[in-house]
Amino acid sequence: MMIWSAGQRFREGDVCKGVVSDVFDFGVFVDLGGCVGFVNPSEIAWVKYAEITEVMCEGREVSSLVIGHAPAREQVLLSIKGLEEDPMKKFAREHFGASFTGSVVMVTPVGLLVSLPGKVSGLLPGSAMVDIADEYRVGDEICVEVARINLHERQITLSLRART
Repeated sequence: MMIWSAGQRFREGDVCKGVVSDVFDFGVFVDLGGCVGFVNPSEIAWVKYAEITEVMCEGREVSSLVIGHAPAREQVLLSIKGLEEDPMKKFAREHFGASFTGSVVMVTPVGLLVSLPGKVSGLLPGSAMVDIADEYRVGDEICVEVARINLHERQITLSLRART
């Protein structure tokens, strides 16, 4: 599909460069040299972030993938993360069933969120930690195994590593 914007032609799947002109909670605007591109927060980065300003700033040059067009606003819709490999898929390929020592990043009523290699994290369910759930705090190291990965739901489930 051809996208016309401000006299320029873009096709879905094209890669383009631009400069971030504005950063808002609802997304990022990119100057593509004569037209405006928009990046939805879900298309900025694979890593989780609390504020867009943690991963994006005005004046930054970015390469992005054209994923569509918003004709009413005359904007090209862009994805920055679309040019990067999904770290969850890479983790699944390289580490399914592996054991790690990770750091507890969050304690929740359903279990512990544990950081893993490759900028991903997994959940050690409370049911896997009978009698020891109260022992862990944010920042503690814990030995875990990757028990399940669901790429569709973007979830990694962990189990306690068997003690030998």
